Amino acid sequence: MYEYHGWITVRTKYENIETEDEDELLLKVVSEIKEHIINLNWGHGILDIRSINTEFHIWTSGYLNHKPLEKDSPVNFFRYVGRVAPGSYGILYIIDDYDMENNNHNKFKVYVLARGQLTIHEDPFLTPFVPIVESLPMD
Repeated sequence: MYEYHGWITVRTKYENIETEDEDELLLKVVSEIKEHIINLNWGHGILDIRSINTEFHIWTSGYLNHKPLEKDSPVNFFRYVGRVAPGSYGILYIIDDYDMENNNHNKFKVYVLARGQLTIHEDPFLTPFVPIVESLPMD
């Protein structure tokens, strides 16, 4: 299984300086992100962008049998948002039980988006998945 859950607050810049064209630039970037989402044709989970109290937020969630193709990867989508809206910030949690490399099949990976960069961190809350979330089968 490949399970993911994430959110992003969309911002065009990370400097805390108001500019005259700030709202116009944000609407342009949000329009570009919406078009990108439509072109992805995200059919394997939720991927949505909405305005809440004048701030734009993206959320995504899914539960798949296998890791998605690169073009449909939540990680790649977060990287994309970091490029077009470098002031955006958010969190993406992923667990991939087929990821045996470095013994990651029992661990959530936490991707943190900040200042246009996506970094990977260890999860301190739900890892190891077994036994924190699930128990081992009884023999």
